[in-house]
Amino acid sequence: MKIGIIGFGRFGQIFAKYLKTQAEILVTNHSDKSAEAKALGVKWVAGDEIFKVDLLILCVPISETKKVLQEIKNKILPGTILADTCSVKVYPCEWLNELAAAGVETIGTHPMFGPDSAKDSLDGKQIVLCPLKIKQENINKIIKLFTSLKLKVIMATPEEHDRETAKSLALVHFIGRGLSAIGVGGQEIATLGFERLLKVKETVDNDTWQLFADMNKYNPFAADVRLQLIKKLSEIDKKLT
Repeated sequence: MKIGIIGFGRFGQIFAKYLKTQAEILVTNHSDKSAEAKALGVKWVAGDEIFKVDLLILCVPISETKKVLQEIKNKILPGTILADTCSVKVYPCEWLNELAAAGVETIGTHPMFGPDSAKDSLDGKQIVLCPLKIKQENINKIIKLFTSLKLKVIMATPEEHDRETAKSLALVHFIGRGLSAIGVGGQEIATLGFERLLKVKETVDNDTWQLFADMNKYNPFAADVRLQLIKKLSEIDKKLT
């Protein structure tokens, strides 16, 4: 399989690092990252060569995904499998369905790991697949590709994904951002529970504000979960005063 990756930031690079063990990898980016590609041992391309692949993966910010799709939709060759890697799925999957040209197959994906959590291994980590306009035989190929990387593949609808990650991802990042904002850090007197809280904070420390804002803005269920938490914390606080 030949795989193209559009977007070669921190996540695009870690994904390419693992995918290159199973396929030929072509990468491109809006800014020149040819040196990073060479160091990683994948092929940097410019122009339309990126579209001469079996699987084309977008590794761009959520808020840039629709724009990128609009820019490339007429360049993707029929028979290509087109995938996103957004940490939300309802809206990106709608964009994939709306903008993919006839003959282009589509599948939503969410690799449930990042550059920090996956720096040493993918073993046991999860990837969610949301099949859209795609043949079963190609779904099977995608599953085989990711299981060969020792990923646990979870099948879900875009709505199922976003309902669950509103809690398991967006809420976790919301709490982590709060801990970071009040300056919580390592200290000598610490409980196991406190150390676990620090792990939550560490989860978000290296992520961009754009990623955090996007995963909340574009998940239709995230705001309600945040409000529920804020409401209950306020009620608990009142009981203490």
